[in-house]
Amino acid sequence: MELQVLSPAEDHAIYFRAFINQLVQKFKPLQIFSFSKNNYTQFDQGCFKETAATFHCNYCLLLVTENNTRIDYEVQDFTNGNYKQGAITILCHGKEVIEEAIKANNRFFITVCSSTTLIYSHDGMTSFDFSSRFIPTESAVKARKHFDHRLILADGFLTGAHECIITEQHNVCVFMLHQVVEQTCIALIRVHLAYRAEIHNLQRLLRLCCSFSNAPIKMFLSGSPDDERLFDVLLKSYSAARYKDTFKVSEDDSWCLYNKVSEFVKLAKAMCEEKIVQLANQATIFN
Repeated sequence: MELQVLSPAEDHAIYFRAFINQLVQKFKPLQIFSFSKNNYTQFDQGCFKETAATFHCNYCLLLVTENNTRIDYEVQDFTNGNYKQGAITILCHGKEVIEEAIKANNRFFITVCSSTTLIYSHDGMTSFDFSSRFIPTESAVKARKHFDHRLILADGFLTGAHECIITEQHNVCVFMLHQVVEQTCIALIRVHLAYRAEIHNLQRLLRLCCSFSNAPIKMFLSGSPDDERLFDVLLKSYSAARYKDTFKVSEDDSWCLYNKVSEFVKLAKAMCEEKIVQLANQATIFN
């Protein structure tokens, strides 16, 4: 009998299922929904080695728990340490919280729990009631409210970051740029997903943005080593700028990050304005 050679995608499917089993065994969720999946193949080749293809897949998952205790950080740490064929961003919410959100006409939870892939259920089914469909009447108004609030904050931090560059406070500048990106990501997520993100980690926020567009994360991680280095400086600034005497940011890096973040804010504003118009049109059609 010939051994069957699995394709990279088939091999990944087995790996992913094994990871989900690990996740289930450790945290005992009621359900797990996948609301975003982005796969790509990485080719490794050279004149002194055989060409090899590695299949990677990034996911955004909603993990439903029996009680309302938030376990997001514990679950995310476990995931980061055990899933190596891509990246997974996980949101964790209690069943009761989700049920209340669905009753309150929450666009994110209604969409995820009724329209996306259920990849695990402890009893083989989902228990959420969808007798009433999502009503989009107020979506654009709510999105505009949250967008305006967050972008005022982002613009304020951006102005402060520029002042810090001028006064040669480069550590503080990058810390404030971190705040700009955080507030802007929260705005993007609230407008596009109607989800209230309570996350400070920029990598998680940008990966969550990938559930509706890859453009935000590509502003910071285009694939170049220097982009990765600058993004690492931005990530570390959240705590290191305040608590580590050894953290030092150069003037050149301050300007590079300032210009990059400024362009990111422009992109986010355009994306959000476009989405708000789309939501307004949906409300008009519904009426």
